[in-house]
Amino acid sequence: MRISFLLLLLLPLHSFAQFGPSYTGPTMQQNQQSRQDFNRMSNQRTQDFQQRSQERLNRMGEANRAAPGRQPLTPEEQLQAQAKQQKAEQEAREKLTRLAQEQQRKREEHPAKNPQQAAVQQQEDNKQLNLLAVKNYRDVFLMGQISNAYQARQLSPKAQQSLQNLNKDLLNDAWWSKQEGAQLAEKIKTYSDTLTSLTAGLLGFDLASPPPTPAPLSVSRVDDLLAKGAFDQQAVLQILQEVAMAEKLISGRGLAEAVMYFQTLSSTAAANQERQGDPKKLRKEVTASLRRVSTEMQSYDKRIASLRRLPAAQDALLQATTHYLKKNGN
Repeated sequence: MRISFLLLLLLPLHSFAQFGPSYTGPTMQQNQQSRQDFNRMSNQRTQDFQQRSQERLNRMGEANRAAPGRQPLTPEEQLQAQAKQQKAEQEAREKLTRLAQEQQRKREEHPAKNPQQAAVQQQEDNKQLNLLAVKNYRDVFLMGQISNAYQARQLSPKAQQSLQNLNKDLLNDAWWSKQEGAQLAEKIKTYSDTLTSLTAGLLGFDLASPPPTPAPLSVSRVDDLLAKGAFDQQAVLQILQEVAMAEKLISGRGLAEAVMYFQTLSSTAAANQERQGDPKKLRKEVTASLRRVSTEMQSYDKRIASLRRLPAAQDALLQATTHYLKKNGN
Protein backbone atom coordinates (compact mmCIF):
# COMPACT_ATOMS: atom_id res chain seq x y z
CA MET A 1 0.00 0.00 0.00
CA ARG A 2 2.82 2.34 0.93
CA ILE A 3 4.64 1.50 -2.31
CA SER A 4 1.52 2.25 -4.36
CA PHE A 5 1.15 5.60 -2.60
CA LEU A 6 4.76 6.51 -3.37
CA LEU A 7 4.33 5.57 -7.04
CA LEU A 8 1.25 7.75 -7.16
CA LEU A 9 3.26 10.68 -5.84
CA LEU A 10 5.80 10.19 -8.61
CA LEU A 11 3.16 10.66 -11.33
CA PRO A 12 3.25 14.06 -13.12
CA LEU A 13 0.70 16.53 -11.85
CA HIS A 14 -1.39 16.47 -15.03
CA SER A 15 -1.54 12.66 -14.86
CA PHE A 16 -2.77 12.82 -11.28
CA ALA A 17 -5.40 15.41 -12.23
CA GLN A 18 -6.55 13.25 -15.15
CA PHE A 19 -7.55 10.42 -12.79
CA GLY A 20 -8.73 12.59 -9.87
CA PRO A 21 -12.40 13.04 -9.10
CA SER A 22 -12.18 16.79 -9.46
CA TYR A 23 -10.72 16.74 -13.01
CA THR A 24 -12.38 19.41 -15.16
CA GLY A 25 -10.31 19.31 -18.36
CA PRO A 26 -6.87 20.40 -19.61
CA THR A 27 -5.10 23.29 -17.98
CA MET A 28 -4.65 26.69 -19.63
CA GLN A 29 -1.01 25.85 -20.27
CA GLN A 30 -1.97 22.59 -21.97
CA ASN A 31 -4.52 24.37 -24.14
CA GLN A 32 -1.96 26.94 -25.17
CA GLN A 33 0.60 24.23 -26.00
CA SER A 34 -2.01 22.33 -28.05
CA ARG A 35 -2.87 25.46 -30.01
CA GLN A 36 0.79 26.12 -30.66
CA ASP A 37 1.35 22.57 -31.87
CA PHE A 38 -1.72 22.74 -34.12
CA ASN A 39 -0.69 26.12 -35.57
CA ARG A 40 2.83 24.89 -36.19
CA MET A 41 1.60 21.82 -38.06
CA SER A 42 -0.90 23.89 -40.05
CA ASN A 43 1.76 26.40 -41.01
CA GLN A 44 4.11 23.63 -42.10
CA ARG A 45 1.43 22.03 -44.26
CA THR A 46 0.65 25.41 -45.81
CA GLN A 47 4.31 26.09 -46.53
CA ASP A 48 4.75 22.64 -48.09
CA PHE A 49 1.70 23.15 -50.30
CA GLN A 50 2.84 26.63 -51.36
CA GLN A 51 6.30 25.32 -52.19
CA ARG A 52 4.93 22.49 -54.32
CA SER A 53 2.54 24.87 -56.06
CA GLN A 54 5.31 27.37 -56.80
CA GLU A 55 7.57 24.66 -58.20
CA ARG A 56 4.73 23.51 -60.44
CA LEU A 57 4.10 27.08 -61.62
CA ASN A 58 7.80 27.59 -62.31
CA ARG A 59 7.94 24.49 -64.48
CA MET A 60 4.74 25.55 -66.22
CA GLY A 61 6.26 28.95 -66.94
CA GLU A 62 9.36 27.36 -68.43
CA ALA A 63 7.18 25.12 -70.59
CA ASN A 64 5.06 28.03 -71.78
CA ARG A 65 8.11 30.13 -72.61
CA ALA A 66 9.00 27.48 -75.18
CA ALA A 67 5.82 28.34 -77.08
CA PRO A 68 6.28 30.23 -80.36
CA GLY A 69 5.46 33.91 -80.08
CA ARG A 70 6.66 34.11 -76.49
CA GLN A 71 10.04 34.99 -75.11
CA PRO A 72 12.19 31.97 -76.07
CA LEU A 73 14.60 30.26 -73.74
CA THR A 74 18.28 30.83 -74.43
CA PRO A 75 20.32 27.66 -75.10
CA GLU A 76 21.75 27.89 -71.56
CA GLU A 77 18.29 28.36 -70.03
CA GLN A 78 16.95 25.47 -72.08
CA LEU A 79 19.68 23.14 -70.80
CA GLN A 80 19.03 24.28 -67.23
CA ALA A 81 15.29 23.73 -67.63
CA GLN A 82 15.86 20.25 -69.10
CA ALA A 83 18.21 19.31 -66.25
CA LYS A 84 15.72 20.57 -63.67
CA GLN A 85 12.88 18.64 -65.34
CA GLN A 86 14.91 15.43 -65.53
CA LYS A 87 15.83 15.74 -61.86
CA ALA A 88 12.20 16.30 -60.88
CA GLU A 89 11.06 13.30 -62.93
CA GLN A 90 13.71 11.06 -61.38
CA GLU A 91 12.68 12.13 -57.88
CA ALA A 92 9.04 11.43 -58.72
CA ARG A 93 9.87 7.93 -59.93
CA GLU A 94 11.92 7.26 -56.80
CA LYS A 95 9.06 8.45 -54.61
CA LEU A 96 6.70 5.99 -56.28
CA THR A 97 9.23 3.18 -55.87
CA ARG A 98 9.69 3.97 -52.18
CA LEU A 99 5.94 3.84 -51.59
CA ALA A 100 5.67 0.44 -53.29
CA GLN A 101 8.57 -0.88 -51.23
CA GLU A 102 7.05 0.45 -48.00
CA GLN A 103 3.74 -1.21 -48.81
CA GLN A 104 5.50 -4.50 -49.48
CA ARG A 105 7.40 -4.26 -46.19
CA LYS A 106 4.20 -3.68 -44.23
CA ARG A 107 2.49 -6.63 -45.90
CA GLU A 108 5.38 -8.86 -44.98
CA GLU A 109 5.52 -7.61 -41.37
CA HIS A 110 1.75 -7.82 -40.91
CA PRO A 111 0.45 -10.52 -43.24
CA ALA A 112 -3.27 -10.72 -43.89
CA LYS A 113 -5.26 -13.23 -41.86
CA ASN A 114 -7.22 -14.48 -44.87
CA PRO A 115 -7.48 -14.01 -48.65
CA GLN A 116 -10.33 -11.52 -48.30
CA GLN A 117 -8.26 -9.26 -46.04
CA ALA A 118 -5.28 -9.59 -48.38
CA ALA A 119 -7.43 -8.52 -51.33
CA VAL A 120 -8.73 -5.47 -49.46
CA GLN A 121 -5.18 -4.47 -48.45
CA GLN A 122 -3.90 -4.91 -51.98
CA GLN A 123 -6.76 -2.79 -53.31
CA GLU A 124 -5.94 -0.01 -50.85
CA ASP A 125 -2.24 -0.17 -51.70
CA ASN A 126 -3.01 0.04 -55.41
CA LYS A 127 -5.21 3.06 -54.78
CA GLN A 128 -2.43 4.89 -52.94
CA LEU A 129 0.06 4.05 -55.68
CA ASN A 130 -2.35 5.28 -58.32
CA LEU A 131 -2.99 8.54 -56.46
CA LEU A 132 0.74 9.18 -56.20
CA ALA A 133 1.18 8.39 -59.90
CA VAL A 134 -1.53 10.92 -60.81
CA LYS A 135 -0.03 13.51 -58.47
CA ASN A 136 3.44 12.96 -59.92
CA TYR A 137 2.06 13.40 -63.42
CA ARG A 138 0.23 16.62 -62.55
CA ASP A 139 3.13 18.14 -60.62
CA VAL A 140 6.06 16.92 -62.71
CA PHE A 141 5.62 14.90 -65.89
CA LEU A 142 2.90 17.01 -67.51
CA MET A 143 5.19 20.04 -67.59
CA GLY A 144 7.89 18.05 -69.36
CA GLN A 145 5.47 16.72 -71.97
CA ILE A 146 4.05 20.18 -72.64
CA SER A 147 7.52 21.70 -72.94
CA ASN A 148 8.55 19.00 -75.43
CA ALA A 149 5.39 19.59 -77.46
CA TYR A 150 6.06 23.32 -77.68
CA GLN A 151 9.67 22.78 -78.71
CA ALA A 152 8.57 20.30 -81.39
CA ARG A 153 6.46 23.04 -83.00
CA GLN A 154 9.66 24.51 -84.44
CA LEU A 155 12.74 23.25 -86.21
CA SER A 156 15.66 22.39 -83.98
CA PRO A 157 18.64 24.81 -84.10
CA LYS A 158 20.57 22.25 -86.18
CA ALA A 159 17.68 21.87 -88.64
CA GLN A 160 17.30 25.65 -88.89
CA GLN A 161 20.99 25.95 -89.77
CA SER A 162 20.64 23.29 -92.47
CA LEU A 163 17.67 25.17 -93.96
CA GLN A 164 19.59 28.44 -93.92
CA ASN A 165 22.52 26.84 -95.71
CA LEU A 166 20.18 25.43 -98.35
CA ASN A 167 18.57 28.82 -98.98
CA LYS A 168 21.95 30.53 -99.02
CA ASP A 169 23.13 28.36 -101.90
CA LEU A 170 19.98 28.20 -104.02
CA LEU A 171 19.38 31.94 -103.81
CA ASN A 172 23.00 32.90 -104.48
CA ASP A 173 24.15 34.09 -107.92
CA ALA A 174 27.71 32.83 -107.42
CA TRP A 175 26.50 29.33 -106.60
CA TRP A 176 24.41 29.09 -109.76
CA SER A 177 27.24 30.33 -111.95
CA LYS A 178 29.38 27.39 -110.84
CA GLN A 179 26.77 24.71 -111.64
CA GLU A 180 25.92 23.10 -114.97
CA GLY A 181 23.97 20.28 -116.55
CA ALA A 182 23.44 17.01 -114.72
CA GLN A 183 25.59 18.18 -111.81
CA LEU A 184 23.18 21.06 -111.19
CA ALA A 185 20.10 18.83 -111.30
CA GLU A 186 21.74 16.32 -108.97
CA LYS A 187 22.57 19.00 -106.40
CA ILE A 188 19.06 20.45 -106.56
CA LYS A 189 17.67 16.95 -105.97
CA THR A 190 19.95 16.55 -102.93
CA TYR A 191 18.76 19.88 -101.54
CA SER A 192 15.17 18.85 -102.17
CA ASP A 193 15.66 15.60 -100.23
CA THR A 194 17.12 17.59 -97.33
CA LEU A 195 14.22 20.05 -97.38
CA THR A 196 11.66 17.23 -97.49
CA SER A 197 13.33 15.41 -94.60
CA LEU A 198 13.53 18.56 -92.44
CA THR A 199 9.89 19.46 -93.10
CA ALA A 200 8.60 15.94 -92.49
CA GLY A 201 10.53 15.86 -89.23
CA LEU A 202 8.99 19.17 -88.20
CA LEU A 203 5.39 18.33 -89.12
CA GLY A 204 5.53 14.68 -88.10
CA PHE A 205 3.51 13.26 -91.00
CA ASP A 206 3.94 12.04 -94.57
CA LEU A 207 3.94 15.21 -96.67
CA ALA A 208 2.47 13.40 -99.67
CA SER A 209 -0.52 12.01 -97.72
CA PRO A 210 -1.33 13.89 -94.51
CA PRO A 211 -3.63 12.02 -92.09
CA PRO A 212 -7.05 13.37 -91.08
CA THR A 213 -6.99 16.09 -88.44
CA PRO A 214 -7.84 14.64 -84.98
CA ALA A 215 -10.94 16.01 -83.28
CA PRO A 216 -10.52 18.51 -80.41
CA LEU A 217 -9.75 16.96 -77.05
CA SER A 218 -12.77 15.87 -75.03
CA VAL A 219 -12.40 16.30 -71.26
CA SER A 220 -14.49 13.15 -70.76
CA ARG A 221 -11.72 11.17 -72.42
CA VAL A 222 -9.31 12.27 -69.69
CA ASP A 223 -11.88 11.58 -66.97
CA ASP A 224 -12.50 8.10 -68.35
CA LEU A 225 -8.78 7.42 -68.31
CA LEU A 226 -8.48 8.50 -64.67
CA ALA A 227 -11.57 6.53 -63.67
CA LYS A 228 -9.87 3.24 -64.56
CA GLY A 229 -7.96 3.44 -61.27
CA ALA A 230 -4.63 2.51 -62.86
CA PHE A 231 -3.04 5.66 -64.25
CA ASP A 232 -1.50 5.17 -67.69
CA GLN A 233 0.97 7.97 -68.37
CA GLN A 234 1.64 6.75 -71.91
CA ALA A 235 -2.07 6.98 -72.73
CA VAL A 236 -2.09 10.61 -71.58
CA LEU A 237 1.04 11.28 -73.63
CA GLN A 238 -0.80 9.86 -76.64
CA ILE A 239 -3.57 12.40 -76.07
CA LEU A 240 -1.07 15.27 -76.08
CA GLN A 241 0.63 13.92 -79.18
CA GLU A 242 -2.73 13.85 -80.99
CA VAL A 243 -3.38 17.44 -79.95
CA ALA A 244 0.07 18.51 -81.16
CA MET A 245 -0.47 16.65 -84.44
CA ALA A 246 -3.81 18.38 -84.96
CA GLU A 247 -2.12 21.76 -84.60
CA LYS A 248 0.56 20.82 -87.12
CA LEU A 249 -1.99 19.53 -89.62
CA ILE A 250 -4.03 22.71 -89.31
CA SER A 251 -0.97 24.94 -89.64
CA GLY A 252 1.29 22.97 -91.97
CA ARG A 253 -0.73 21.77 -94.96
CA GLY A 254 0.37 24.72 -97.09
CA LEU A 255 3.99 24.13 -96.14
CA ALA A 256 3.71 20.44 -96.97
CA GLU A 257 2.25 21.23 -100.40
CA ALA A 258 5.00 23.76 -101.15
CA VAL A 259 7.75 21.30 -100.23
CA MET A 260 6.14 18.53 -102.28
CA TYR A 261 5.99 20.86 -105.29
CA PHE A 262 9.71 21.62 -104.84
CA GLN A 263 10.40 17.89 -104.67
CA THR A 264 8.47 17.27 -107.90
CA LEU A 265 10.35 20.10 -109.60
CA SER A 266 13.76 18.75 -108.58
CA SER A 267 12.87 15.19 -109.56
CA THR A 268 11.68 16.32 -112.99
CA ALA A 269 14.86 18.32 -113.51
CA ALA A 270 17.03 15.36 -112.57
CA ALA A 271 15.25 13.13 -115.10
CA ASN A 272 14.82 15.65 -117.93
CA GLN A 273 17.92 16.57 -119.95
CA GLU A 274 16.01 19.28 -121.80
CA ARG A 275 15.40 21.16 -118.56
CA GLN A 276 19.01 20.66 -117.55
CA GLY A 277 20.02 22.37 -120.78
CA ASP A 278 18.19 25.57 -119.81
CA PRO A 279 19.74 26.52 -116.43
CA LYS A 280 18.23 30.02 -116.44
CA LYS A 281 14.70 28.68 -116.67
CA LEU A 282 15.45 26.01 -114.09
CA ARG A 283 16.93 28.58 -111.74
CA LYS A 284 13.85 30.76 -112.07
CA GLU A 285 11.56 27.84 -111.26
CA VAL A 286 13.69 26.63 -108.36
CA THR A 287 14.07 30.03 -106.69
CA ALA A 288 10.36 30.79 -107.09
CA SER A 289 9.46 27.43 -105.54
CA LEU A 290 11.95 27.93 -102.71
CA ARG A 291 10.54 31.38 -101.92
CA ARG A 292 7.10 29.82 -101.75
CA VAL A 293 8.44 27.31 -99.22
CA SER A 294 9.90 30.15 -97.14
CA THR A 295 6.60 32.03 -97.22
CA GLU A 296 4.67 28.92 -96.16
CA MET A 297 7.18 28.28 -93.36
CA GLN A 298 6.53 31.76 -92.00
CA SER A 299 2.78 31.24 -92.28
CA TYR A 300 3.12 27.94 -90.42
CA ASP A 301 5.03 29.62 -87.57
CA LYS A 302 2.41 32.37 -87.22
CA ARG A 303 -0.58 30.06 -87.43
CA ILE A 304 0.64 27.43 -84.97
CA ALA A 305 1.60 30.16 -82.48
CA SER A 306 -1.99 31.40 -82.58
CA LEU A 307 -3.65 28.03 -81.97
CA ARG A 308 -4.99 27.16 -78.52
CA ARG A 309 -5.40 23.39 -78.69
CA LEU A 310 -2.20 22.59 -76.83
CA PRO A 311 -2.68 25.18 -74.04
CA ALA A 312 -6.30 24.05 -73.71
CA ALA A 313 -5.18 20.42 -73.38
CA GLN A 314 -2.70 21.44 -70.70
CA ASP A 315 -5.43 23.23 -68.74
CA ALA A 316 -7.81 20.28 -69.15
CA LEU A 317 -5.26 17.80 -67.85
CA LEU A 318 -4.37 20.01 -64.88
CA GLN A 319 -8.02 20.46 -63.94
CA ALA A 320 -8.94 16.80 -64.43
CA THR A 321 -6.02 15.46 -62.37
CA THR A 322 -6.52 18.05 -59.61
CA HIS A 323 -10.23 17.22 -59.39
CA TYR A 324 -9.46 13.50 -59.31
CA LEU A 325 -6.96 13.91 -56.47
CA LYS A 326 -9.37 16.02 -54.41
CA LYS A 327 -12.23 13.63 -55.02
CA ASN A 328 -10.16 10.65 -53.91
CA GLY A 329 -8.74 12.26 -50.80
CA ASN A 330 -5.28 13.40 -51.84
